[in-house]
Amino acid sequence: MSSADAQYSELLHAGLSRQLCLTWCQQRDLDEVARRFGADMETGLWATEDEIEELEEDDTAELVQLATIGAWTIAYEPGGYQGSRNIILESLSEGGRAFNVHWNVELDSSICYAVDGVTETAFELLDPERRSGAHPAALDDILAEVGLHQGLTTEQLKARVLALGKKISGQPLTPEWLRSPRYVFKISDALPDPLVPAAYRYPRAPFLDEPEFARILDDPSPAMASAVLRQVVSVVIAAASLEGPLPSKVMRIIDHGEQVQGERDALRSELSRQAGDIRAKMLRDAPDASERDRLDLAGQTLVVLRSALNASPAEAAGAASRAALGLSGLPREDFMRLLVLSNVSTRIERDLHRSNDRIASIDGA
Repeated sequence: MSSADAQYSELLHAGLSRQLCLTWCQQRDLDEVARRFGADMETGLWATEDEIEELEEDDTAELVQLATIGAWTIAYEPGGYQGSRNIILESLSEGGRAFNVHWNVELDSSICYAVDGVTETAFELLDPERRSGAHPAALDDILAEVGLHQGLTTEQLKARVLALGKKISGQPLTPEWLRSPRYVFKISDALPDPLVPAAYRYPRAPFLDEPEFARILDDPSPAMASAVLRQVVSVVIAAASLEGPLPSKVMRIIDHGEQVQGERDALRSELSRQAGDIRAKMLRDAPDASERDRLDLAGQTLVVLRSALNASPAEAAGAASRAALGLSGLPREDFMRLLVLSNVSTRIERDLHRSNDRIASIDGA
């Protein structure tokens, strides 16, 4: 048994969760680390191993457990995942480095290394040879040093990934650390996902620099909800090659509102009716595969347009973008555009929700 395997076995015996998220970061201020995780700062407390077990019995609470080792902090989330999210790890790495390992019982996994706010390299536990990021080869020498490569058993891969954390930070995870008191917080307001996935930034997708798209990304606020909605609708209309008067009517209402009262509801009903007619045609005529795919896309697009007619631009953008991501047969770039627009919509809805909560809190005071 290698030293890495032996150390992993010791950690398991000491109580290391088989479903875990571990994050090393060069930041010794535990309160600052907790803030970057989106923790409720009022919940922070030092807890022993037994006290942590009691806190974990509340399955509605998401916890992060913090302690310093040398010049680094290790964040432990048994059963959690926040540290594996790019937005969290990149924030933790600002001004230094951060490394995360995450896997669950289904072996959904990620191993990620970030430097000064940028994801340098990332890969999945069972596929260490396929790496992405700004510099996919950033850890190649250390990967070779710890013997992390294809062909190992799952347990061997896990052992070597933890050894990788030790090599990067110089700070091993030990049984003593697992049994020591840790600073524990409840996570109540985690940072939202990045608007643009790392895979779209390295290399950079050209559409991100289009003037209208760049304008939205520069200000992903509620004021941009109508612009996001218009982009979503434009993408799906073009992707489906949708013809006839309905697309222009939808665009006119998005841009200028109703000309007469009830026009929006009437158009929503017409979109539903035509989507139903398309589904009936598919069942009745049994077209060939190519025609069936075309009709299916057209019908789904009408449903997206119906979602886009919500009276609230923010709610319309959110509903339409989420529905658009389910369209079948989208070109890759269209899907990428819609995913980013959906992320922006989610950010807008979150900001509005938080704003409304603050107003309600002030009114109730």
